[in-house]
Amino acid sequence: MIEVKSIINGEERKSDQYYYRECPYDNEKIVTKTHIASIEDLKSAIDIAREIFDNDRYNWVSDYKQRDRVLFKIAERIREESQTLVDLLIDEIGMPLRQAKAHVNAAADIFEYYAGFGSKIYGNVKFLPNGDLIQLVKEPVGVVGAITPWNFPLTQSARKIAPAIAVGCTIVWKPASYTSGISYYLAKIIMSSGIPKGVINVVFGPGDKIGSELVKNNKVDKISFTGETTTGKWIMQEASKDLKRVSLELGGKNPFILFKDANLDQAIKGLIYGMFRNAGQACGATARLLVEEEIAEKVENKVVEAIKRLKVGNPRVEDTDVGPLVSKSQENKVLSYIEMGLKEGYKLLVGGNKIRNNGLERGYFIEPTVFSNVDNKSKIAQEEIFGPVLVIIYFKSEDEAITIANDIIYGLTAAIWTNDYRKALRISRRIRAGSIWINDAYTQPAEGLWGGYKQSGIGRELGLQGIEEFVEVKMIYNNINENYLHFKQVYKY
Repeated sequence: MIEVKSIINGEERKSDQYYYRECPYDNEKIVTKTHIASIEDLKSAIDIAREIFDNDRYNWVSDYKQRDRVLFKIAERIREESQTLVDLLIDEIGMPLRQAKAHVNAAADIFEYYAGFGSKIYGNVKFLPNGDLIQLVKEPVGVVGAITPWNFPLTQSARKIAPAIAVGCTIVWKPASYTSGISYYLAKIIMSSGIPKGVINVVFGPGDKIGSELVKNNKVDKISFTGETTTGKWIMQEASKDLKRVSLELGGKNPFILFKDANLDQAIKGLIYGMFRNAGQACGATARLLVEEEIAEKVENKVVEAIKRLKVGNPRVEDTDVGPLVSKSQENKVLSYIEMGLKEGYKLLVGGNKIRNNGLERGYFIEPTVFSNVDNKSKIAQEEIFGPVLVIIYFKSEDEAITIANDIIYGLTAAIWTNDYRKALRISRRIRAGSIWINDAYTQPAEGLWGGYKQSGIGRELGLQGIEEFVEVKMIYNNINENYLHFKQVYKY
């Protein structure tokens, strides 16, 4: 069992209040004991981050070479500690071994990608016709409150922390309670990478206490949040009171559009990967399969056949494909949606049950589940289930597929599978989503971009755009000519 404590100004803070985290594949096993921070602890973390930024202590804001060295070192240390991080991913959220290894590598890639950016952030200059000079300067936004989720704890944290470091922000980080252990370990890695004390502070506690105060505190310049859409809306409302900058990466109910001319075998593999990765607990999961009606029966048979091959089980075993859900409450939520689908009369092609045998009875395991010929207006098609539940919806034409894909409050991702590349490009322009995959699914390179349209969020992560979310742009006007004719509009003397 790991004992987790907040780290403020480089020092660990104990508390007389704490909570325990059980292992989702064996709920009799305790993984972490987490000390709950007080509001005073959080305010202390914010104050030190504010003071370091405002006074450029350690030359943190001005010395980009220092920041680049830190980012390179973090990436190196993550790779050195990969086995420990993999073990924590498995024990805290039940991520299967093969997926956990890839997740750790992806987090290292993000830190490595942003290392070196500090020396490559340029403003612009423009000489005006009168000879004066305009300078547009990019500056760090200030103190960042980073609130990160439990489902992909390393990469989702890296997407916020790495670009914030690259541009010279200071950070107060509130990780999800389910993943306090791995977040604490990542924080220790960051602290050991040459970063000055207090530049990043990690504070553990419930969202309605610590997260809420972080959002409301007027010494914080920006909130970067990944989580549920309802929480994101609340953050946006609260942030508006002092016009705090926000980036919100929220929910999704993403279409996987499959045409009859696609490579069906590869498409099914892509669908399974996009849908059942991390047991479907992913905002970008391809949870709505839109299939051309002419091939619907054939595709459904292939989907069922593929799902029956999946091994659901102990995530520590190399050949496990699907692990448990993160908690009992998440399991209950998913089961309630399955029951809803059954009550609405949709055909259950496969799955639908909690797994209570094969040594999995102490975990939160649900069979990969598929409903057929679902109405896109139904709750199981419109709402984010966040579990291994796929709905299949039929379409007759390209236009109908686009209409169905867009007929939802979300707009995070979409996958288009066809061998007609012109059609794929045409459709990709009409889908209202932040990421479109053509003949692929759920790829997220550090060089790319992540973020949503509509109620899937505001702002972008990864790539060049991820840097822009953490900077402000300032104009500096240089009167070189000493020509002041414009003053005479008011003062004619």
